[in-house]
Amino acid sequence: MPASNLSLACTGFDFDGVIADTVTAFVRIACEDYGHCGVTPEDFSAFDTAPLARDIMDEIFDFLTREPLLGGIQPMPGVTRVLPRLCAQGMLTIVTARPDAGPVEAWLAHFFTRETCAQIRVIAAGGPDGKEPFIREAGLSTFIDDRAETCMALARAGIDARVFAQPWNRMLHARLPVLHDWQEIGSLLGAGQEPAFNPLKSHEYTP
Repeated sequence: MPASNLSLACTGFDFDGVIADTVTAFVRIACEDYGHCGVTPEDFSAFDTAPLARDIMDEIFDFLTREPLLGGIQPMPGVTRVLPRLCAQGMLTIVTARPDAGPVEAWLAHFFTRETCAQIRVIAAGGPDGKEPFIREAGLSTFIDDRAETCMALARAGIDARVFAQPWNRMLHARLPVLHDWQEIGSLLGAGQEPAFNPLKSHEYTP
């Protein structure tokens, strides 16, 4: 699909690794709570695969899935500027692999205004491999995800899949279009104007 044809109404977004910087929170918790301080985002061979024991990885990801705010997950760079501009155009759809939309909605309500959140629809697919029917049911034809395997599966199913560049998806996306940051996303979707309201309610979360 040509870039000029991208529209917000037809474009969906993954949450972790695209909107939320979940891996940076993972790396911090691995160091502070488990003593594994040598792990970096570059060590991930996939979003959920880092050089740690499986039980430790599962504990951290389970915590961040249930408590993204307590876990200190921050927005990806540029999200707090661009996402409200997109929401000023219309409804924005998130299709997450998480099992429950509630924690995502609470996270969004912390970082964005009520006006912005009212224009965000969150759909919980319950797993990274089950997104396609939710994407189609939502009327989306383009989807932005950081998981290369998800993007390739969606592309094979005829969906315009765009890979959000991360260390764990380098060289894995079989020539699919790559988006490098939120400035690029905003440009493709025509989010060139500042919103009339303040998009950022708070920069940091203190439990």
